[in-house]
Amino acid sequence: MTQGTYDDIPPSSWGHERVDLRVYARRVGLRDPGAGAPEERLRLLHRAHVAAIPFDNLDFVADVPVGLGPAEVLRKLSGPRGGCCHEHNLLFGCVLEHLGYRVNRIAARVRLGGEGPRPRTHMALHVRHGPHTWLCDVGFGVQGFLEPLPLHDGATSHQLGRTFRIRALSSPFWTVEMHQEDVWTALYHFTLEPQEPMDFVVAHHFLATHPRSMLRRAPLLHLTTPDTRLHVRGLDFLETRGGVQRTRRLTRTSLEADLARFGIRLPRDRLSGLARRLFPPHSEGEETS
Repeated sequence: MTQGTYDDIPPSSWGHERVDLRVYARRVGLRDPGAGAPEERLRLLHRAHVAAIPFDNLDFVADVPVGLGPAEVLRKLSGPRGGCCHEHNLLFGCVLEHLGYRVNRIAARVRLGGEGPRPRTHMALHVRHGPHTWLCDVGFGVQGFLEPLPLHDGATSHQLGRTFRIRALSSPFWTVEMHQEDVWTALYHFTLEPQEPMDFVVAHHFLATHPRSMLRRAPLLHLTTPDTRLHVRGLDFLETRGGVQRTRRLTRTSLEADLARFGIRLPRDRLSGLARRLFPPHSEGEETS
């Protein structure tokens, strides 16, 4: 973590005025992010963000300090990089506030991939405009949704061969679920209680530094476009196109090109350090002459 992540932001503000909307628009490929009716504009923004900016935990894996100041996050995500859920949704929430949406940052317990209680380390967005309300989340990664979900009990949305559903549990709890292979799977549980910046500074510090954080163990990369899903977990590279999935292994010689598929470019020293961490001498996947 960088020191003073939120020291220069008033306690009640998320600092959306420090995000340059023109820089963001170029990054996600939209000429005018403010065009259109509120519901359609939100859908286009959500799709554009998910398709342009990858989920990327490489800083956590490499022990590189990561801050959450809005301008800092924009600098990182507007370059040839991606970020974790806090970075993605912090930036997206600031953009939406620029455009007149009311945004609450909410904390969620991830349910996918394990059992038992988990900390509320995931950030999602409760977004409102007039009478409409949505759950937005541009930073969940491989099982995330491409478009916002209407935030009311029983709402469903069909996206890229998957169906997502919002359910109200016993008050005040909600869940978002995904339907695949005839089974509903909970992605995460959440409440609509608004969080303050410091709540996510603490969660982010855990994810970035704690030895049991899943985001520190191995590379997790993901990018969803309307026709392709790219995913790296550890040394496995998965590409899904037209319902067909292909899997192969990352190698030292393919690493730079594989990262480029996600739009990620690292400085030479960072790339070399990552390669040494992923492919120590005589490890599996190490190429020998």
